[in-house]
Amino acid sequence: MAWKLLILFALGVAELWAAAPAGVAMGLDPVLVCLVAAAGAVSGGTVVILLGERVKAWLEKRRKRERLEEKRGLLFRVWQRYGVIGWGLLAPLLVGSPLGAAFGLVLGAPPRRLLPWLAAGSVLWSVVFSTVAALGVRIIGG
Repeated sequence: MAWKLLILFALGVAELWAAAPAGVAMGLDPVLVCLVAAAGAVSGGTVVILLGERVKAWLEKRRKRERLEEKRGLLFRVWQRYGVIGWGLLAPLLVGSPLGAAFGLVLGAPPRRLLPWLAAGSVLWSVVFSTVAALGVRIIGG
């Protein structure tokens, strides 16, 4: 059981959308899956935000901000249109919490504003994915 939870937590850190189906497939309770996956995602984002300036400098050094601005892609449009709140809520879905935190810092989000919204987004998408995964198993399974 501990290994399953550890794997689920690690998947939550890496890619939240993969954690819920994996946890439900491992036979874990959907509520537990939701909580552990969300904890993993929030932890990953928190670590990146705590490392803040180092991560920001590393990404800027590799010109990620210029690329985001040049392409005017989805990520930059989300940032431009919805700001910190929208970014925090959508980043766990679009790129994962750790990378979302890093890009948010590079784009100029204040860490104290970014973290609560990133956590809210992680919990929101964890609930959505866990619910969908549990319903899918229920429908397919019987």
